[in-house]
Amino acid sequence: MTDLTQLPNVREQRPLGYWLRYIDGAIEESLGRLFAADGLNRRGWQVLNTISYDPITIAKLDETMAAFLSVDEPTMRPYVDRFVEWGWAHVADDGAVALTDEGRQAHQRVSEQSGALRVRMMECLSSEEHEALMELLQRLATHLDALAAETLPQ
Repeated sequence: MTDLTQLPNVREQRPLGYWLRYIDGAIEESLGRLFAADGLNRRGWQVLNTISYDPITIAKLDETMAAFLSVDEPTMRPYVDRFVEWGWAHVADDGAVALTDEGRQAHQRVSEQSGALRVRMMECLSSEEHEALMELLQRLATHLDALAAETLPQ
């Protein structure tokens, strides 16, 4: 096993953070090209897909999408507003956002396209490797969350 206390020579072996950023950027670019015809980007697709399951409030949507919120993008509300403007979603009196018939058709179309691309992106991995990769990444994320909680200033 590699000695994790020693930094690798980044000219010979890229560190984990490099690969995570590289993969995320490659996914972002591929999905951006795919979704451009529908006026979406990756985040817009994620919001549309999240809304597709059941009506959801903006607060719950933001909670679901918390990993993607930032100072520059503190809420997913602009995506919802755009979908309402396009006729893809409506907001009920209780604040729940749901897809319209047109929105469900758009979701179905984009879902099929993104599913096909996802298969292409993962074709270099066996089902078992993909499952193991997802398990390892989730385990690492959970561990890093625990470490962050431990090191919070008191």
